[in-house]
Amino acid sequence: MPVSANDNRMQPRGLRRAAAARYLGISPTHFDRQVLAGAVPKPLGLFGVNIWDRAALDLLFDGAPQPVNDNEWDSVLGHDEETETSSRLH
Repeated sequence: MPVSANDNRMQPRGLRRAAAARYLGISPTHFDRQVLAGAVPKPLGLFGVNIWDRAALDLLFDGAPQPVNDNEWDSVLGHDEETETSSRLH
């Protein structure tokens, strides 16, 4: 039986840099840039190592803005992604 990504019994709460980046689905280098930019929370200094709180990383997804279609021509022409996808399927 698969284990949920949010199952605290099976996954550590604290993640080292590479694991935290992998958890977010980004490269460690991009992760570092996002930490410096303030988009990703800073690590906790625990036991002499930097550890990111997995729960804090989860909050990034919980509060992440959804992509917006800002192509003004779609609204002018009455096109949207759902309509386009639907018309291609039929």
